[in-house]
Amino acid sequence: MDMIESYTLKYNFGEWNARIEKYLNRLLSKSTDYFANQFNNGELKDTNSEYVTMLESIFNIEEYLYYNKNNPNFYNILKSLENINVVSVLPKNNRGIYGQAIADENVLLISPVLKPSRTLTKQERTRLYLAHELGHYINNEWMKTVIDDLNTRLRNGTLELSQAQTIYNGFALLDESITQNRAEEFAYNMANKPRPSMRNEIRQNQYGEALFDGNSYRTNYDYYGEFQIPTVMFGRTLRGIGKLQNDTEVLNVLSQRALNPNFANRIIQEYSKDGQLSNLFPLLESMGTIKSASYYLFRGNNDVRALNNSRNALNSVSIKSSRLRDYRESLESEYGDR
Repeated sequence: MDMIESYTLKYNFGEWNARIEKYLNRLLSKSTDYFANQFNNGELKDTNSEYVTMLESIFNIEEYLYYNKNNPNFYNILKSLENINVVSVLPKNNRGIYGQAIADENVLLISPVLKPSRTLTKQERTRLYLAHELGHYINNEWMKTVIDDLNTRLRNGTLELSQAQTIYNGFALLDESITQNRAEEFAYNMANKPRPSMRNEIRQNQYGEALFDGNSYRTNYDYYGEFQIPTVMFGRTLRGIGKLQNDTEVLNVLSQRALNPNFANRIIQEYSKDGQLSNLFPLLESMGTIKSASYYLFRGNNDVRALNNSRNALNSVSIKSSRLRDYRESLESEYGDR
């Protein structure tokens, strides 16, 4: 199998060309070494096609950067993605998931055996889930500020540990949903296809345990659909978003704001300025319960309480977010909405 030794940009990034090409060549070199180790360790199944998947993933990163080239947060996006040292394929014994980011090693692994969906080919869907993992690297900047803020409140004694964990999970729900929305916008744009219409889904595991007591929810996400409507509800509690009637617009404005590393801090500051911090945390706790319930179905951990409470949590998000909906304009200096 012939190995590619250097990467040449396919797109023109203007003043960023040299920096991006240097990064992608470093990524290619380290990814090739990682892939060779996977081969030596017997972690690959179809070496040739999986090597192609690795190379396509590096090209997809260039595509993702070009897609965001004119975004006002482009520098933040590039700086976040430059933290990725390796992109390769999941080992053959761990391909029940779509992708994985190994944070402490800055390694991003993608499944080479994703099936096509009703609307995307296998290659297009692989691009989607690579973009999903890239989104976590971008959002990680503000997720770290969530940890810092909650740790401060724990030290001050204003939050209990269980509360802090559930609030964190509420922000993590936003992370997953926003990341999925951005990835789908990118994937369908690159495929020159419209995003699917909303549909009803029921999420349950192989044992028949179901989210929201088996009630359906509306989504057009490929995955993580149970997070879409709670994210829209939460988004409308923020200035500049609450006035929007269209759910897609809400998600896209929220997704744009989340490209900024100060995203979470600005949410906390907005609620704090309005004297509503005491309402923000219970809302996030309800969202965190939904996140935990979803992960219970996925991972099968021992705590089923979140699943049993998921319907009440969704109702709580609906009631609280409706009461907190904010129709005021945002200050562009605060959020930079487009």
